[in-house]
Amino acid sequence: MIIGISIDENYAYVSTNLDENVMQIPFAIGKNLVSNNWFIGDEAKNENIDSTDIVIDKLYYILENDGNARIGDKSYEAEELTSIFLKHLILKFPNVEYVTIVVRNCNIKILEKLHNALMACIEDKNKCKVTTFSEAFISYIKSHTSEYYDNPIALFNFTEKALNYYELIRYKSADNLEYWKVNTKEHLSLPLDLLTGDTGKRVCDNLLCEFAKHSIQEVAYNNIILSGLGFVEASSYREFMTYVCGITEVNTDINFFAKAAVMLSRDLMEGNFSEDIVLMTDARTDVALRVNVRVSATEDKLELVKPGSEWFDIDEYSFNIIVDNEKELRFEYLKVIEGIIKEFVVDIPGSDKLRDDKTNEYEVSLKFLQQNLLQVTLTDIGFGEFYESQIKSSSREIEL
Repeated sequence: MIIGISIDENYAYVSTNLDENVMQIPFAIGKNLVSNNWFIGDEAKNENIDSTDIVIDKLYYILENDGNARIGDKSYEAEELTSIFLKHLILKFPNVEYVTIVVRNCNIKILEKLHNALMACIEDKNKCKVTTFSEAFISYIKSHTSEYYDNPIALFNFTEKALNYYELIRYKSADNLEYWKVNTKEHLSLPLDLLTGDTGKRVCDNLLCEFAKHSIQEVAYNNIILSGLGFVEASSYREFMTYVCGITEVNTDINFFAKAAVMLSRDLMEGNFSEDIVLMTDARTDVALRVNVRVSATEDKLELVKPGSEWFDIDEYSFNIIVDNEKELRFEYLKVIEGIIKEFVVDIPGSDKLRDDKTNEYEVSLKFLQQNLLQVTLTDIGFGEFYESQIKSSSREIEL
C-alpha cells in the first residue's frame, strides 16, 4: 500500500493507492494517563471524557514554534509527539510500501521536523519522503498525457489565511533535459473571519474574482486547479468559479494534495524522476553553484550544488580550503532557466591577520535558508596539530 499525507495547520489528509476516499484526521494527539494508551485525531478528542486523558490539539503550532507539552509527569518535545502521531497513523494501514508527506507551505522548520519525526518511526529510510506540496503537484500533472501540460498549469490554493496562486511550467533544454518549475505567482491575504454573512460573501466574491482576473490575464493555461478550504462550499465563491470555469478546464478537489502525494510516492518508488528530469520547486533550488578554491596542492573548481537539489538538505554541503594570501572566495552560479551566470564574493574572516608565511585552513559550509537564499559560513580550523584556530567564524547571506 502507498500512502500520501497532506498536512496543514489543522488536519492531516490521508490518501492511499487502494481507496478513492480520503481520511481527514485532526492533527491532534492524546494519552490516557491510566492505561498509557495514545490516541490521535478524532479518537483523541472523543476519548477526552474525564481528567485521566490529556489531549494536545494544536500540534502543528507547537511543532512550528519549537514548543513542548507536558503529559502526566513527562514533558514531550513537539517533534517526539509528532513522531508518535505519525506512527499511530501509519499503523492504521497494512503492508505500507511507501509514505510521502507534503506540507501546504514551505516552512523549513515544519519540513525538517516532520522529516525527523517520520524518520523516527519508519525503519527503512528509502520508503518515505517529506516535501512541500509543489512536488506532488508535479506528479499529478505528469500522470496525464503531454498535451495536458504543453501550456502552463495554474493552481489556486485557498486556505483559512490566504489565497495563493501558483504556476507550473515545463521547459525542455537543448540537451533534452526537462525542467519542471513551480513558480509562486500571486498571494492575497483576506480577513476571512470578517467576511461572513451575505454581505461578506459578496465582498469575498468580488475580491476573489478580481484576483483571478488579474492573476491569469494574458496566460493561455491548459488547466486550472482549485484546492483548499475555501472551495468546500463553492456557492460562496460563485463569481470566482464562474469566471475561472469560463476560461478553461477546471479541476476542483479539496483533497487534491493528499491524492497527489500518493502519485509522488508512486513516482519515487518507480524511479519516474530520472536524470533527464530536473524538478525545481519551492523545495528545491534552481541554481547550479560552484567555486574556485584550493582544497589541495592544486587549485580545484568545486561543483557544489546542482539544480534540483533539495535546499533544506544543503546544510550537508561543506568543504575545507587552504588559504595563503587570499582575501575572499569567489562563487559562480547559473540560473538555469534564465541561462544567466552570476557571481558573488565572500570575505575570508580576519584575512588581514592571517598567520604570515604559514598555511591557513578554513571550513566552508553552505545552508539554504529559503529556496534561493544561501548562507555561507567560513570557520578558521587552524592547520592540523601545528596551528590552532585563531579567528572566529563568519557568515553571510546571499540572495541568488
